[in-house]
Formats: sequence, structure tokens, C-alpha cells
Amino acid sequence: MLKKLNNLAIILLVISGIVWGFVGLYRLNLVTYVFDREWIIRIIYVLFGLSMIYHLLACKNMGKKKGSKR
Repeated sequence: MLKKLNNLAIILLVISGIVWGFVGLYRLNLVTYVFDREWIIRIIYVLFGLSMIYHLLACKNMGKKKGSKR
């Protein structure tokens, strides 16, 4: 279950990187281009943010676990 959550977080991070890359390069927001409902757009951006927070916490915990094995 945890591995699936890690994979989902990484997939969302990659997608959010692509979205923000298009915003920076072409001034085209793919999320608002694809979805026309404000509440769907907000949910997507919240999921992007939560995946970043989860990934940061997971990396921090991995560093603690690796450091304690020494």
C-alpha cells in the first residue's frame, strides 16, 4: 500500500512539473485548458501540493532510517 502511495506521489509530481513547465515556457496552463470546472482545478492543484508534502516527508524519513543504520 505504501509503495502504491509513493508511486502515485511521484506520478503527480511529474505531471505537476510538466504543467508548470508549460506555464513557464508557453504561458499555457494545461490544467485549466483541459478542465473547465473551478472545483476540479482546485482539487488537482491540492493533490499536486499534497504529493509534494508527502514526498518531502517520505524523503526526510528515509534519510533518518538510513542514518540510524550506521
